[in-house]
Amino acid sequence: MTLKNLILLILFLWLNACSKIPIAYITNQGDDSVSVVDIKMKKVMKQIPSGKGPVGITISLKQSYAFITNANDGSINVIDLDHNKIVKTIKVGGTPVGITKSTKEDYIYVGDWFNSEILKIETKSFTVIKKISVGKFPSGMICDTVGKYLFISNRDENTVEIYSQSSLSLVKKIKVGSHPYGIFVNKNLLFVVNVLDDSISIVNTDSFLLETIKAGEHPYGVVSDMKNQFAFVTNTQDDSISVIDLKTKKEIKKIKVGANPEGIDIDEKNNLLITSNWGSDSISVIDLIKQEYLYEIKTGKQSRSFGQFIKID
Repeated sequence: MTLKNLILLILFLWLNACSKIPIAYITNQGDDSVSVVDIKMKKVMKQIPSGKGPVGITISLKQSYAFITNANDGSINVIDLDHNKIVKTIKVGGTPVGITKSTKEDYIYVGDWFNSEILKIETKSFTVIKKISVGKFPSGMICDTVGKYLFISNRDENTVEIYSQSSLSLVKKIKVGSHPYGIFVNKNLLFVVNVLDDSISIVNTDSFLLETIKAGEHPYGVVSDMKNQFAFVTNTQDDSISVIDLKTKKEIKKIKVGANPEGIDIDEKNNLLITSNWGSDSISVIDLIKQEYLYEIKTGKQSRSFGQFIKID
């Protein structure tokens, strides 16, 4: 073997050893479980029994926890990511649905669906330290990457509320489309899905100006790539992902996935998009670069994973 080939072999082995393994944590509302899925091995590694009606999820890598909202028993499960087991159940009452972590991951924010409240929970003590009233039926929730804002979509009020992360005081309330649900933030752009308008709203978080782009039928979740070249939207009623060119402000492609795709998350380290499919009890894996469907993995019943659900090992 030549020196050049030896160097190339060592480089290949080093890159392979350093590759990051994507693991998806999928909430299955229909059978009260969380599927731990190895995306590259294409299999469920473990099925974790959860509380009743698991819906939302957020992952804190700093704390090495996944937090799961259980809408049907008013609880939050804390999953230890190192051992894939529940180590704590936080009883909060009400109907917890949306959930997200703070930028520094020292808190999680939980939306109480019917009581129209947000709970602030410390991630070390698992204690609720604050509650605030928000708009009707808080749904999607996400924090920006600089620690400034918490964004909340209010489904039955057709608004997005922007709160200060530090004080939880209201900064701005913005009218969007009909029944806003899933949201995503990337740099200074906030993406909001409008379920009954078959569209997404894009809010500039510096100017608070808004524009609307058509998507597919009954959209639910949205993400964008790091460069904000494309937005990807799950369409629950036509079993597809809309690919939206953010330069031309138009849908340029639809990618067929499983039945009734709801949750969506993005893994740019491995160039993957992943959807959770309520109707086919599965997840779909998509090539982010080619924007093509790759394969499906069976999970649990009525998979949702509303939030950010990919962990990179």
